[in-house]
Amino acid sequence: MTVNDPFQQRMQVLNESSELKVLRSANSEEPLHDQQIQQYIVYTDFHHDQRMAKTNSIFVYTPWMNTDSQGRPRTDFQNQLLFDYDGWQKQIHIAVLETLGAASKLAFFDYQNHGLAKLSLQSLIKLAQRLSVKTIDASLSSFDGGDDGQRVIKLFEECGFTANNQDLTKGIATFVYQLED
Repeated sequence: MTVNDPFQQRMQVLNESSELKVLRSANSEEPLHDQQIQQYIVYTDFHHDQRMAKTNSIFVYTPWMNTDSQGRPRTDFQNQLLFDYDGWQKQIHIAVLETLGAASKLAFFDYQNHGLAKLSLQSLIKLAQRLSVKTIDASLSSFDGGDDGQRVIKLFEECGFTANNQDLTKGIATFVYQLED
C-alpha cells in the first residue's frame, strides 16, 4: 500500500483520533457480498463513559467509488447509523438513518446491495452486546420507507430484527431486536 492509498489514509486518521474508534475493517482481495466492495472500515464516535444517555453514530467508509479525479476521498463515510443510547434502561434507539447517496452512490438501505447497511447494523448489535443492552428499536417513517419500505424491512429482518406495525401502504414500520429476555 502506498501513502496515497485512500483506505490507508482513512485508517491512519481514525487510528490517530481520540474521538473515533474502529469497530471492524477489511482490506481484502475478496469482494464483500459478491460485489466490488473489498475494503471497508466500520467505526464509531461512541465512548463508554459516565454518561448514561447520549447520541452517537456508527459509520462505514469504503474507498470504492469514493475518490475524485485526483484520487482524493470525496466523503469521510458512505453510511451513518445514528443511535441514542440509554444506559439506565439498557436500550438503544436507532434515531435517524442517514444516506450520502448523492455524493457516493451508496446508501444506508443498500440500494445497490453492497452490504454497508448490514455492516453498520451488525456492528451496532455487537456494541449493544458489550454494553449489556436489552433491546434495540427503530422506526421507519413514510419518508424513509416510501417505495423502498420492503427493502428496508428485509434488511432489518436479515440482521435479526422483528418488524412490527408494518403498513407498507403508508411506508411505515417499527423494528425491535431483543438481546435479553
